[in-house]
Amino acid sequence: MAWTLVTGAAKRLGASICLELARAGHNLVIHYRQSQDEAEALAVTLRAFGVKAETIRGDFSTAESLQEFLREYQRQFLATRFVVNNVGNYLIEPPSETAPIKWHELFETNFFAPVALTNALLSSLKQERGAVVNIGVAGISKLKVDVNAAAYTMSKIALLAYTKSLAKEVAKDLVRVNMVSPGYIDNAVDLPDDLSVLPMKRAATPEEVARVVRFLLEPASAYITGQNIEVAGGVGL
Repeated sequence: MAWTLVTGAAKRLGASICLELARAGHNLVIHYRQSQDEAEALAVTLRAFGVKAETIRGDFSTAESLQEFLREYQRQFLATRFVVNNVGNYLIEPPSETAPIKWHELFETNFFAPVALTNALLSSLKQERGAVVNIGVAGISKLKVDVNAAAYTMSKIALLAYTKSLAKEVAKDLVRVNMVSPGYIDNAVDLPDDLSVLPMKRAATPEEVARVVRFLLEPASAYITGQNIEVAGGVGL
């Protein structure tokens, strides 16, 4: 049996992705760092769809703790077909005020962790002819400048470059690698007070983003790789 791993999956967008994938029949591994109760409650909900669902804790803030997670994950789950790299830290600060340690922390969680995790599971992904979906942010395909969240945006730009590079490398193995980039989601911490400033006058729901993740993991999407699909309602254009 092959699993679908969703990182940062206990709450918010990650939980919505798990729910959408459970409806599609995926057996899910719910990664969490601190939200154990929410993760276990979500697993119970997912099992009601007739799929298997398990939880696993992991700290992605350092290379050492990530390797510890990978050892435990690969011990418990022998085959992985799909990976959704949703985990990520967010920081609202201009670049001139972001301390070096914060740059390191953002890149460790948002870039180096997805890269190391995906690379470690690549053998299984090739065997299963699986797929990876990385979660980005609207506007990064155009190298859009974001003064208010510079470190976060730059870490996602790096992740997009990795997405495209890996997609080209493993296309011969029939492994697909794509990105889904939300704009404002209705539970975002930086949602504008006045939604009329957004092109569609509203934010996205987590379910709208999750449906695109599901689409990219379906057999019907087997010829789509190296792409970044924005679910942003015109934000970032």
